[in-house]
Amino acid sequence: MSRYLSVLVLTLVVAVNTSSAHQSERVCTPEQWEAVVVGKVAEQSQGKFYIIDVVGKAAADYGRGVIGLSESVFSQGQYVGSYLYLNTKSASYLADVVNKNCQKLPPVTVEQPCSDSSWLTYRTSWLVGGTQWSDTYQHNNGSSKTTFTIMRDNFAMISENVEHVIGGVPQLVTLQYGNMTKGITDPSIFNIPSYCNI
Repeated sequence: MSRYLSVLVLTLVVAVNTSSAHQSERVCTPEQWEAVVVGKVAEQSQGKFYIIDVVGKAAADYGRGVIGLSESVFSQGQYVGSYLYLNTKSASYLADVVNKNCQKLPPVTVEQPCSDSSWLTYRTSWLVGGTQWSDTYQHNNGSSKTTFTIMRDNFAMISENVEHVIGGVPQLVTLQYGNMTKGITDPSIFNIPSYCNI
């Protein structure tokens, strides 16, 4: 058993060390994109630990400086609610779509990730399916730390892990992206709900 583990570790070390995240050609996440998102949010509040499941749609328009996440939330398989997280140049919003409540939060700078972005720190690479490389980067933004994995050839998002604090509650958000496409078919994901005009 330990022999197989040693071979696996050696293979991973060789793969990571022989792969370069630096490309001769600049590659960026599409300026506009949308994707299906599934994930989990973990938080500890008032001495209790909670894990919820998230299913939804994410979209970004880096030219406008906006990111939106429309999500349905489930706890232990039961529907909890629907939420919208919207980040604009002037503010961020966390909206409870069902109860029409909204929190206005400070904005987060939205920049298009590229293979040569100075604000990204390269962490590691993985060979996916034996033919394609993925790269993992980290970005620290004040009290928030984001680690994301992208496909090297087109810089499409695969996953994202965010450690941050919302309303005084620390959270770990883990998202997996699928069916990422260029362009925005439904720009309403960027509309600030009328009840968010705080």
